[in-house]
Amino acid sequence: MQVQRFISAIVGVILLSSGAFADQQVRDVRFGVEGGRTRIVIETSEPADFRAFTLEGPSDRLVVDLPASAWAVRGLEAGEGLGYGLIDAFRFFNNSATTSRVVFELEDPAIIVSQFVLDPASAGGNYRLVVDLDPANPAAFSSASGFERTGGLESLIAERVEAVYTPPARDRRVIVIDAGHGGHDPGASGRNGTNERDVTLEAARELRRQLENTGRYDVVLTRDTDVFLTLQQRVQVAADVRADLFLSIHADSVPTNPNAQGAAVYTLNDRAENRARDRAMQGADRSRQADVNNILVSLELREKRNQSSAFADVLLQHLSASGRLLTNPHRQENFYVLLDSRVPAVLLEMGFLSNSTDEANLNSAAARRRQMAAVQQGVDAYFAGRGDDGEAEQQRFAGIPAR
Repeated sequence: MQVQRFISAIVGVILLSSGAFADQQVRDVRFGVEGGRTRIVIETSEPADFRAFTLEGPSDRLVVDLPASAWAVRGLEAGEGLGYGLIDAFRFFNNSATTSRVVFELEDPAIIVSQFVLDPASAGGNYRLVVDLDPANPAAFSSASGFERTGGLESLIAERVEAVYTPPARDRRVIVIDAGHGGHDPGASGRNGTNERDVTLEAARELRRQLENTGRYDVVLTRDTDVFLTLQQRVQVAADVRADLFLSIHADSVPTNPNAQGAAVYTLNDRAENRARDRAMQGADRSRQADVNNILVSLELREKRNQSSAFADVLLQHLSASGRLLTNPHRQENFYVLLDSRVPAVLLEMGFLSNSTDEANLNSAAARRRQMAAVQQGVDAYFAGRGDDGEAEQQRFAGIPAR
């Protein structure tokens, strides 16, 4: 896509010109596990004072701050990768013209037991910044960690968008389908005892079948059994597989209003993303690096928000032909599973379990096939309209001023 090529070009500028901002390079990030302990090693070209600390919040993290550095890890040009042991994933970004940061998503609560620098093992080798983590119970983790009590969701979005996310070129699109709730979390309940966790799983499996039958998609379910997943785990699935699209499936319930009926599609609240962009830019040093980073932030947020809204609109067009829609069916909320701005994402409420007609349809295999066929057609139409080199993409972004 035109915008992705533009973002890639800007990233190239950052990588090529980073020497102007820092002689230091991050050359590798690796992990080791012994017993319950996880060791993180960040290899750098020069010795560096660094600070490691943990943050408690919607996404528990280990943060490593170091002097401004150029990212030079072969095979991870996007500045992010998968972890090991207590680490789920990590990403690199520049806080300012003078500092850089590596953020590690924690798989489970953990505390830092040591952090130190090792000299190169041989002449000409890399320096090693070492952080050792041990598992911890939630109380111990909370006691040892800071917590970003201001900003909340906006801070998390702003932090995530720093890493440029471009799905790799491949023959088939990768779609992640998230069946809401599961395990000890049944979700909403119907008038006749239907659990949301069951109908969402059946719908996810049916949609996977229909999408895979087209031969155009690889489909990943966040869960394929009745198990509980945290919201962070659901979002992480999309990042791990470098998804092209994320669709979370749910069923609503309003017991006090049994007449509420119909499907709706949700995207992330625009105001939250706008505030996140502003927060990401606040206090940035007025340097070429900061200016380039701000362009990336704006483009990444705008692109993913536009793509999510575009998918929601085309999805509703097809859903309207398969059944009833809720009044004002394109809605916006700060749902956690939609906050990762790297992947176009929507949340589909298939209907109301508190409505007898909707509950019957949600339990009907035939009705489920019809509704998921509409979703599959919406996915087809979305990608056909988006294209990789199509005029629609060029026209939609023609109004973005060059800076």
